[in-house]
Amino acid sequence: MRPISRRNLLRGTAAAGALPLLGAGATTAAAGTVPAPRWIGAGPFTQVYDPSTAAGPRYLNDHTLIRARGRWHLFSIVGNSAPRGESPDSAAETSFAHASAPTPYGPWTTHADALTVDPSYHGEEHLWAPHVIEADGRFWMFYAAGGASGAAINLATSTDLFTWTREPSGPLFRGLVARDPMVLRTGDAWTMYYTELSGPGGHHVVAHRRSADLVRWSAPGVAFADASTDATVSVTESPYVVARDGWYYLFLGPRGGYEGTDVLASRDPHRFDVTGYAGHVAGHAVEVVADGDTWYASAAGWFRQGLYVAPLEWRDTPPPWQSPDNPVAALDASGRLTVFALAAADRSMLRRVQLDPAADTWSGWEAFGGPAGAVPTLGRNADGRLEVFSLAPGGANLHHRVQRPDGGWDSWEEFGGPAGAAPAVARDAGGRLEVFAPSPGGASVA
Repeated sequence: MRPISRRNLLRGTAAAGALPLLGAGATTAAAGTVPAPRWIGAGPFTQVYDPSTAAGPRYLNDHTLIRARGRWHLFSIVGNSAPRGESPDSAAETSFAHASAPTPYGPWTTHADALTVDPSYHGEEHLWAPHVIEADGRFWMFYAAGGASGAAINLATSTDLFTWTREPSGPLFRGLVARDPMVLRTGDAWTMYYTELSGPGGHHVVAHRRSADLVRWSAPGVAFADASTDATVSVTESPYVVARDGWYYLFLGPRGGYEGTDVLASRDPHRFDVTGYAGHVAGHAVEVVADGDTWYASAAGWFRQGLYVAPLEWRDTPPPWQSPDNPVAALDASGRLTVFALAAADRSMLRRVQLDPAADTWSGWEAFGGPAGAVPTLGRNADGRLEVFSLAPGGANLHHRVQRPDGGWDSWEEFGGPAGAAPAVARDAGGRLEVFAPSPGGASVA
C-alpha cells in the first residue's frame, strides 16, 4: 500500500465523470411517505477568513464549523502555502487552526492552534480533518492521524473548545487509509463516516461505523463505493452527511476537479449510490451548517488562502455540474496561444492573446463576454480557427462564438437549450467539430 498522502490529489481528478440523474431507485422508496429529495447547489463563495501570518501565506483544508455559546468556531488543517505550480506537503500538516466569529461570514478572530501533533501519542505524525460535535455536556473532536503505525482515527475532548485532551485509551480504530471523519446522530446511535479503501488496492469508499457512546465503535461497513480504485486518486474524501425532511444527503469529493463536491441522496443513512445524484457544489472539502433557516456551505483547500462560505441552495431544479477550474487555453490558426478565464468579481468572460510566441509577450486581459456559468470549452476547426462554447449562468442555455479568418470574432449566438455543464468538444475524422453536453442533472447526453 502506498504511504497515506494527499500529494497526488490533483492527479486524475478529471477521471471522475458526471454522475447520472437522480434515479428511480432513490425516489420509489419515498413515494407517499416523504417529499421527494431536493436538488442541491450553492451560490458564489466568498473568502471570509485568511490564516496567513507575517511569515507568509497559509492555507486551510479539511475543516469543521460548530456554533456554541453564541459564536461560530472553526477548526481546520492549516499549512504553509506552496510556491505556484506546486502542492503542499500534507505530511507537514501538524496542527489545527482555531478561529471564532459571530456569523459564518465573520469577522473571524484567530486563536491559538487547538491541537498540535504529539508523536508520543501512539505515533501521531500528522493531524488531518478535524470534526467537532457537542454531546453529553462536552465537545468531541474526531480527527485523522497516523504514520508508521498506520492510519488512525483519534479523539480529543474539551469543555470550552480551547483546551483539548486526547482520549487516554488511544486511537478509536485504525484502517488502511482511514481519514476525514464526520459524525452524525442517526436513530438511536451515532454514525461515523470516513474515507477508506475497500481493501488493499481496492475501491475508494465512504466507510461507516456506529457507536452508542462515541468511544467504542462497531466494525466498518460501506456507505458508498466508487467505481475507481486505489490505482487513481481518491474521489470519496471529506464525506459530510446532512439529514433533512426524511432524506440523507452525502457530500463527497473531489469530483469533477479539485474544487468539486457531488451530493448523493438516500433514505438510508448507511447506503448511498450514484443513482441518488442530487447536485454539485463547486468547492473543496465542503462542510454544511445551518443557522436557523439559513444554510451555508464552507470550503477550503491547498490552492486557496483560507475559508470560503457560500449560501447553500435547496433547489427544485438541478444545478450545473461544473467546477471553477480556470483558465483554458488553445492555439489559434496563427499558432498563438489564446487564454480564456472568468473574472473573479462577476464571472464575466475574459480573453488574453499571446502576441509573440518567441518572446512570450502577451496582450492585456480584455472583455470577451458577459457572466458565464462555467469556464468555456474550446474547439479548433479544420482551418485552425477557434470556436468557444459557453454555459450561461445557472445552465440556462449554451452559447457559441467563432473566430473569423482575419483573427476577429463573430458575435455570440445561442447554441442550445439548458445544459448541466459546459460541453465537451472534439474533431471527428472528417475534420468537423462535434459537441456533447449533458442535460440538467445528467439525465442524458446530447
